[in-house]
Amino acid sequence: MGTTIVASLFYDNKLSITHIGDSRVYRFRDNVLKQVTKDHSFVQELIDKGLLTRGEARVSDKKNVVTRALGVAPYVEVECHHYEAQVDDVYLFCSDGLYDMVRDRDIEQAFIELSRNLPELADYLVELANANGGRDNVSVILIHVAKPYPIESRGGLFERIVDWFE
Repeated sequence: MGTTIVASLFYDNKLSITHIGDSRVYRFRDNVLKQVTKDHSFVQELIDKGLLTRGEARVSDKKNVVTRALGVAPYVEVECHHYEAQVDDVYLFCSDGLYDMVRDRDIEQAFIELSRNLPELADYLVELANANGGRDNVSVILIHVAKPYPIESRGGLFERIVDWFE
């Protein structure tokens, strides 16, 4: 048995994301929801090769077959990317229990309507996934960039943590 994971670090007006598997990060900026991470899954590989459309992948019986997972082998390749974060960005960290049950355009619409109240938005997304069948655990974490956060000095423990993501 293995698990998927998404870890992030917000620092110096940036965001570093490390992930394994099919848990996702989305960014909501300027009323547009964008998937930031790319799934480590069999159907994603088929999409990348042009053998499957996103719509076909959504209903595939292989959609939950992950190609990378934590805990199934002594070594797994971790994907890491860095992004500029902007004031008023909202980041959604979620499991497949959300995006398998709720289409991205419906998640985006929920953000448009509720992004000023993150607890209400999180509750709504979980309720929506459950109302649509709720066949898996639904994990939702929302993070709002409220103000700039530049680093004034770097060193010690913080520098070592940032180095993990680079």
